[in-house]
Amino acid sequence: MAYWKARALAGTGDHAAACPILRGLLDTGTSVPSVPREMILLSTARSLRGSGDPATAASLLQGIPPDSPLAEDAILEKGADLLAEGKTEDCIALMHSASLAGKESKVAAAYLEALATWRAGNPSEAARLFANIPPVTPWIASASAIGAAECFSASDRNAKATALLEKHLEAIDDAPLMAEEFRLYDQLVDAAKPGSRVLPYAKWSQDKKRPVRAKYAAFFDARRRHLDDSRGSASQLKAFVAAWPDDPLSDEGRLLLALSALRQGNPGDAVKLAEDHPTAAPVLRAKTAFVRGLAAAASGNRDQAATEFRAAGELDARLAKEALYNRALLAASSGSGSLDVSREAREIAGLGSGLPSEEMRFQIALDLARRGDPAGEKMLGDVADSVSDSGVKSRARLASAELAMKSGKGDAAIKDFAKSLHENSGEPEREEYLSVFLKDSGRKGDSAPVTEAARKFLEAHPDSRFAPEVRLKLAESLLASGDIQGARVQFERLASSQAGSEFGRRALFLAAQSAARSMDPASIDDSLVLLERVAGSGPQDSLTWQARLQEGAIKNAQNLPKDALAIYDKILTTPGPDSEIRAAALMAKGDTLHRLASEEPSRDREAADAWRGLSSDPTIPLHWRNEALCKRGLVLEKIGDGDAALAAYYEAFKNPRDKESEQIWHDRAAFEAARLLEGRKQWNDAAALYSQLANENGPRAVESKARLSKLKLENFLWEN
Repeated sequence: MAYWKARALAGTGDHAAACPILRGLLDTGTSVPSVPREMILLSTARSLRGSGDPATAASLLQGIPPDSPLAEDAILEKGADLLAEGKTEDCIALMHSASLAGKESKVAAAYLEALATWRAGNPSEAARLFANIPPVTPWIASASAIGAAECFSASDRNAKATALLEKHLEAIDDAPLMAEEFRLYDQLVDAAKPGSRVLPYAKWSQDKKRPVRAKYAAFFDARRRHLDDSRGSASQLKAFVAAWPDDPLSDEGRLLLALSALRQGNPGDAVKLAEDHPTAAPVLRAKTAFVRGLAAAASGNRDQAATEFRAAGELDARLAKEALYNRALLAASSGSGSLDVSREAREIAGLGSGLPSEEMRFQIALDLARRGDPAGEKMLGDVADSVSDSGVKSRARLASAELAMKSGKGDAAIKDFAKSLHENSGEPEREEYLSVFLKDSGRKGDSAPVTEAARKFLEAHPDSRFAPEVRLKLAESLLASGDIQGARVQFERLASSQAGSEFGRRALFLAAQSAARSMDPASIDDSLVLLERVAGSGPQDSLTWQARLQEGAIKNAQNLPKDALAIYDKILTTPGPDSEIRAAALMAKGDTLHRLASEEPSRDREAADAWRGLSSDPTIPLHWRNEALCKRGLVLEKIGDGDAALAAYYEAFKNPRDKESEQIWHDRAAFEAARLLEGRKQWNDAAALYSQLANENGPRAVESKARLSKLKLENFLWEN
């Protein structure tokens, strides 16, 4: 029963759960009726590879003798292990030297050789190998067709790749990888010249002898028509959804229809079409939640919009930053006049999540400045000096300058700027250049005039010495308006024109960030390529490590946490990164380990250790250390170490704040500790914490007083 349970778990892809069961059978020497030990060894090796440990899997296979009936399976499994380790040449050599008698074994070896050749960077040869693999099974036939098409495409032979896939799809119905084949075929057709090919979708969709292929063809035909003309062809996509309401393809269809409704100004229809379907893939559920958030915001329902954006970020980490940025804008628009005490605004600002947090800090500073609070002027200056996003930095500088001028405290730089505009009115080029920046007053509606002015300047003065700065401003404005692809194009053009300079390198980094914000998986891959170019060029400076951190975040978003861990470890073991970068890497490492703990429970202890290392480094800013202690406490609670968790919360709460006014994690630590104490019925200790928080008169003082009163009433805590 244990053996077959493990095999079933492995069959669902849960190798992390299957592996300990199989290892236990091997370690105890337990015999399984009708199952030879070699089969248990082979199953264990497969689950080890599936769990990300191909090296151990390969060593385990040594226990299968050459004369075993499973010897050929062991050779193929070892080839897969070598491929998983990135040892492509070793894999190819093994497949060449292996003496295989079975027909399917020989074909599997040929497939592994083709795959290894592709990964080794030789797509032309790999395409030839894939194309020559005999279709002994439906899976091999589909996988080989996809592999050959991918390789032809990588070799700039798109026409051959398209013809190959079309020929294979023409002859099949219910193939194991049909969805992947159709998607690749559609992408290849998109890359071809418009009108260069008559698609067979309409013909296939009418073929009742191949009903599965007909369904896919009907969907991709409807999808293509809808994207070409979302108003005129929506009926065909709606008809598909009505015909197959429970099919996963219909989840994608509903999302496309909801996006169209939103673009056409019908948020009510968008909400109905983007209704949550729990059986849909998490990625699609995240996107539909994001659309519901946009629709709710368009309808003025800000609370519902914030809830939907939060759900989108939780379902798909790739949407987390974009969703958080939208939440920041919602908080800014709804909390005007009290952003500095808004719990949500302060939480977003304190998360340290790049642009969303920086935007929120800027909005809080603006809010304070509008109310005439002196803290606003100082905070605007701090934002301008400390943020990494150039758009926020530019707006903060301008707002700070305007505030300084209005208050009579303008410094020499502000005076020089005004004087330059006045004195050079006879120089059209310089006047137009300055006018681009003056159009950005920090208001939400400024993107359009800034974009228009920047485009006019670049058209009129393409070779101007001011062109790089204006192009950067154009890219930032496009990004702020939501035109992510347009911003990316401008950033990449700027990087190309300034190749070899730090300015160009920064532009390349911004292009990578723009690509990462897209919902298109291909853009995510592009972002990784751009980030690698940033990290691999120039000195190992702050930008290098920011690029590495971004790479790690993307790997996590792609559900490759072990790749992300390797990146964070590289940052932490290389001399050079400053305390902020090290802190961010340690925090991300802990978060990634905690994420892995859902499949490998021992990872939670490693996460706690990573956060312990972060919290115990006095050179790291307090807000990082307190966040690490709070997260460490939550994980220690989860694994049953309540005393250590309580100690972590108390440490965060008691950390001196005379050098840094950290509030968010200080308060959260107190509430978490009090919650834990209440669970232990240590009412007086919990009451003491609530009382101290209330006396500090911080942002959660009212909440602390309410909790203290409730605690006293419920547990009869009378004061003498």
